Amino acid sequence: MSTTRDSPAVPAEPAALDPRLRTAVDASVGWYEDLCALHGVGSVLAQGVWSAVGTPPPLHSGVVVVEPGVRAGHVEERLTGGGGAGVKDSFATLDLSGAGLRPLFSATWIHRRPAAAPARTTDRGPWAPVRTAEQLAEWTALHDTAAVLLPGLLQRGHFAVLARRVDGRIVAGAVARLGSGAVDVSNTYAVEGHRLDWAELAGAVAALFPARPLVGYQRGTDLEAALAGGFEAVGDLRVWIR
Repeated sequence: MSTTRDSPAVPAEPAALDPRLRTAVDASVGWYEDLCALHGVGSVLAQGVWSAVGTPPPLHSGVVVVEPGVRAGHVEERLTGGGGAGVKDSFATLDLSGAGLRPLFSATWIHRRPAAAPARTTDRGPWAPVRTAEQLAEWTALHDTAAVLLPGLLQRGHFAVLARRVDGRIVAGAVARLGSGAVDVSNTYAVEGHRLDWAELAGAVAALFPARPLVGYQRGTDLEAALAGGFEAVGDLRVWIR
């Protein structure tokens, strides 16, 4: 049936979200939930926006856009409601300069299909789980996250802090968090003189959490390395701060 001049136009249905992007964004929200709980901070998820109730952990935004199509004004309301000064726009579509914010960085969501036959990860392998508070302190000192990744994280079975050692010294690290159907890989780094082998890391994560896709986000040369290691780019994000 054609629409007459006097008939109201029917709004177009929103474009379907890439399920790989949906998985990555949801895994990131799960990370925020767990890290806030670790730091004794509550949270609210409403109208497509997640926000911390109080001060979020260091290096973390107080507000995260979870659904596409969220209005900038709604995000601003959550900022004034105690969500902190930083915003992660998970779809890089908002202009938040009117709220007194400026872009901190842009990045790309990544996704990797489950590894077919992961290698075994052991305490004596190239990649080994961090087991003790002392090992975690060594790990975080190389990544400046001692105030973020607290020792209590080691008591949560769906988290794995991974370290790659050469001659007994940590040369690379990553954190893997098992969520609903996917593993979020974050806080990746390599010390000077070494590089992160993303394909090798994917195998190490898959050995702990097999047959699941891996997700996360990266930028710059780290993004290039992840893509070379079998990950795919599935969307953009932007972080804003005051």
